[in-house]
Amino acid sequence: MKSSRKKILLITGIIFLSLVVYGLFEYYKPTRDVKQEEGIRITAEAIFDSFTVNENRANQVYLNKAIEVSGIVADIKKNQEGNAVVYLKTSDPIFGVNCTFKENPDSIVPGSNITFKGICTGYLSDVIINQGIIVKK
Repeated sequence: MKSSRKKILLITGIIFLSLVVYGLFEYYKPTRDVKQEEGIRITAEAIFDSFTVNENRANQVYLNKAIEVSGIVADIKKNQEGNAVVYLKTSDPIFGVNCTFKENPDSIVPGSNITFKGICTGYLSDVIINQGIIVKK
């Protein structure tokens, strides 16, 4: 009986230690630096149309890749963390391309033409881009 208790404690300890090591590995894993990556250049209209026409194909081409998007600013808001989220106009009057910026971009106003670069994380009525940086105002 003592032997089986020791085995259970040993296995539990190994599992716990493995989870701690995995957690530390994930926590300290370096993040991507979009500044250093070459982005796929595209307009807001084109990337939005690509996702609305064939989402599976667009995911293969753009998902988790650096994207450099140009377009006209429709709106600027703040998310729950206080980061700026810029919405670009598309042919759809409600949905479009939105980008959450790493640092708040200054002096961007609705109606201005900008280019930003970020990581495409998918499509949920809007094309979602994160870790954005301004390339050109």
